[in-house]
Amino acid sequence: NALESVDEALEGIRFRPLFPAAESPLGFLRRLPTIAAALREEVAAAEVVHSNNSQLYRPFEFMALLLASFLGKNTISVTDIDHRRSAMMRYRAGYWTLKEYLSTRLLHDPFQHVQQQFGVRRFSLVLLKSAALVRDYGAARPNVKNFLDSAFSREHLIGPERLAAKLREIEDPQTPLQVVYFGRLVNEKGVDAMLRAVARALERGARVRFDIIGNGPAEASLRASSRALGIDAFVRFVGAVPFGLVLFEHLYRSHVLLAAPISEDTPRSALDANAAGIAVLAYDTQYYRELAGIGAGVELVPWGNAEALGDRLAELDSSRRHLGALMKNSVEFAAENTQEVWLDRRVNWTRGLFELAES
Repeated sequence: NALESVDEALEGIRFRPLFPAAESPLGFLRRLPTIAAALREEVAAAEVVHSNNSQLYRPFEFMALLLASFLGKNTISVTDIDHRRSAMMRYRAGYWTLKEYLSTRLLHDPFQHVQQQFGVRRFSLVLLKSAALVRDYGAARPNVKNFLDSAFSREHLIGPERLAAKLREIEDPQTPLQVVYFGRLVNEKGVDAMLRAVARALERGARVRFDIIGNGPAEASLRASSRALGIDAFVRFVGAVPFGLVLFEHLYRSHVLLAAPISEDTPRSALDANAAGIAVLAYDTQYYRELAGIGAGVELVPWGNAEALGDRLAELDSSRRHLGALMKNSVEFAAENTQEVWLDRRVNWTRGLFELAES
């Protein structure tokens, strides 16, 4: 990922450290009285406290929301991922041991459940990046909102002329499908499964090229997998590209985004891809299923099945008209879900907290 400098004074940001980043659970427990005192001091001086659920062994974020609630402050809680199925998925995928699975299901997941239940009842505004979480916890509560959290702006939407040219391009069956992944190169993203899918699609005679944009600790093993699969001639490791128009110039040339997460994930790459006129071919996880259900250009295959991912990629190569329809759906969906649209909603929801307090 590319980094940028932030002027803290200009942005009105002040950082108050509470404990070392590498602190052990026992060390955190020893520091708990000091941490609680510092949080109370900061919360007392704030008008709005914005935080999220905590991990079991470091519950400082949720503690801040609790303190704010008891002190009568406006509270905003955000849950970014619905992780209720993640433990099972990681265990089934072979990434977790039985011990890790059981400890998560018996300790960590119940802790998240209790926080979520309490939050929807006590916090001023609860933003959940999941329609399923809203359904299961929020019901008809007016303070609970489904928040898509787009990162792309209106300026990133592919223009009509460029989209039309792209659609004409894929009408030619000799034109290779440009497949892409962009994001961190870590095991959890399932890029190794994408490589296997591309290999299978090539075996079935598909015309595809695969760009991998990003960097991370899994890059060396992914390069080795590409060589072992014999598909190096069809795979390009682009490296990290900064978010913005530079990245979107790459995306405008692509046709299909692959997504094969090991566990539940809510990557904004799916929305960025839609903005660039790219169809998304993904494992059937909660996030991608919800996007498909609300009109995004998303096709699903069974979770964890790299062969099905490759088969469907080959089918998209031979069904260019269907692929074109998906790409059109992508852009129409993205135009209604820009960052500006969702930030306006978030701003209005936040302002509403103060209007309620005044009334």
